[in-house]
Amino acid sequence: MRHLLVLLAAAALAGKAAAAPPAGKDAEMDPQAKRITGSENYVPTFGLRASIARGFKVHGVLAVDAGLDAPMEETRKMCAAIRPRLTSAMRDAILNYASLSYVVGEKPDVDILSSRLQKTVDGVLGKGLARVALASVIVFDN
Repeated sequence: MRHLLVLLAAAALAGKAAAAPPAGKDAEMDPQAKRITGSENYVPTFGLRASIARGFKVHGVLAVDAGLDAPMEETRKMCAAIRPRLTSAMRDAILNYASLSYVVGEKPDVDILSSRLQKTVDGVLGKGLARVALASVIVFDN
C-alpha cells in the first residue's frame, strides 16, 4: 500500500512539472506570428484543424490560423499558462462549425466562425479580455 502511495505522489508531481508552460518569451511565441503582426498584444494560436464530415464520410479538413488581441499583459500571461485548454476549446468550436454549419463546397463563413471562436474565448478567458483575429481559413477538399 505504501509503495502505491509513493508511486501516485511521484506521478502527480511529474504531471505538474510536465504541464508547466515553457520558460522564456522565445518559447511561448510562435515564429509564424511575426509574419502576421509585430504587435506585442498578439497571442497566436496556429494549427487549428477540424474534419468536415457528413454522415460517415469525411469531405475535407477546415484549417484555421487565428490569434488573440490581448491588450493587457495579465491576459497574455494567462493565455500562455492555459494555452492547451484555450487551444482545445477553439478546436472544439471549429469542429462544431465544420460538422454542423459549413456547407460542403462553399466558402467558409468567416463571420460565423469568428463569432463562435470569440464566444469560446470569452468563455475561457472572460468576456472582453481578448479579441479573436483570424489570420487564415482554408478548406482542404478530399
